[in-house]
Amino acid sequence: MSKKPQKPYYVKRKPFFRMVKHILRQIKPRVTVIDQNAGQGPLEPGIFLSNHSAATGPLMIELYMPYDHHPWGAHQMNGRIRSRFNYLYRVFYRQKKHMKKVPAFLLASVACLFSKMLYRGMGLISTYPDIRLKETMDKSIAYIEKGTSVVIYPENSARGYHEIIGQFLGGFTQLAKMYYQKHGRDLPVYSMYFHQPTSTMVISTPENAGAMLRSGMTVEQVCAYFCKKTNDLHDEYIEPIKAQQKAIG
Repeated sequence: MSKKPQKPYYVKRKPFFRMVKHILRQIKPRVTVIDQNAGQGPLEPGIFLSNHSAATGPLMIELYMPYDHHPWGAHQMNGRIRSRFNYLYRVFYRQKKHMKKVPAFLLASVACLFSKMLYRGMGLISTYPDIRLKETMDKSIAYIEKGTSVVIYPENSARGYHEIIGQFLGGFTQLAKMYYQKHGRDLPVYSMYFHQPTSTMVISTPENAGAMLRSGMTVEQVCAYFCKKTNDLHDEYIEPIKAQQKAIG
């Protein structure tokens, strides 16, 4: 098990947002990054698949992931204030986090005021449930061509977020196929798991989703494979840390 050196890493963000991240790093706990790619030279940009870890995952990955990246996220979070409030209140807090109406309303009312600045700073790539998804793919490919990876949270969170992921959705396979069609080579796909209670982030070595699809695997099978691989990171790295902390505490 190798650990990436714990030193500040600044991805290509604008100066103001870098300052915001610096402040947040003083508030949020330091994250231990366990990177299976450490010591192997520059990492090839590609697709990172991560669990969402409720509300904390995307922010902590933005603060401590040691690679230049842009995240995928619901298009409403790049929209106007009413769109952001409705998504936060109805979908995120009520549906996914199962919060009661009053605290969900209060949190959404505050979060919608600052969320657009945060997500713009992160360079959020909007995702859509319709034909506009092509915009998501085109923008993602353009970033990867410039050497920037894409972080995708593919877990099916219709019934909320869970420590052990039940299912991955297949948007990332479409991105892998479109990139291959354009460039004739495959994108590396990295699995990633963030665990808030232990402040631990695990990053795997890459695998080849495009080659899996061309070998005859279905999208559902590829999704199941990477879902299991992400859960395996939890079992292999997070569970021993939890057990150790429980023994000490």
